[in-house]
Amino acid sequence: MKRMCKTFGCPNVHNNKSGYCDDCTRKTARSFTDSPDERPSAHARGYDNRWRVFSSKFLETHKVCAICGAPATVTDHRDTPAEIMLDLYGRFDLNPDHYQALCTSCNVRKGAEDRRKVEEYYAKKAEREKTRGEGEKMHSGRATATISPINTHGDFT
Repeated sequence: MKRMCKTFGCPNVHNNKSGYCDDCTRKTARSFTDSPDERPSAHARGYDNRWRVFSSKFLETHKVCAICGAPATVTDHRDTPAEIMLDLYGRFDLNPDHYQALCTSCNVRKGAEDRRKVEEYYAKKAEREKTRGEGEKMHSGRATATISPINTHGDFT
């Protein structure tokens, strides 16, 4: 029996046991094998023991997906994607108010939005660095004002 592909927005139908059409299966496999640099380990991406303890306790109290109501399996950064949080603060803010419990499929779908936010963040950051770099050249190697990130997530724990 033919079924719809599980990839969000994919119109293809298939007979695969995986739940994904042949095109999406190839794209996923290619993204893992053709990547010029391998994905860093979870620990290198900031998911250390503090995070694992926090996440397991969070999922004990938040048992359903915040989007679809299915059983939750993932602790997700609600507003600020993990990569941006690490760039700004050097570690995760473990305030439960800034996280949400999601099922795996909703987390994957939300990942596309998070990637867009991360791309925009780094594009803006590169533009600021470029502009700041030009000013530093004119002012003998010192910027006129120091730039420090603003903590919008409350106190760190």
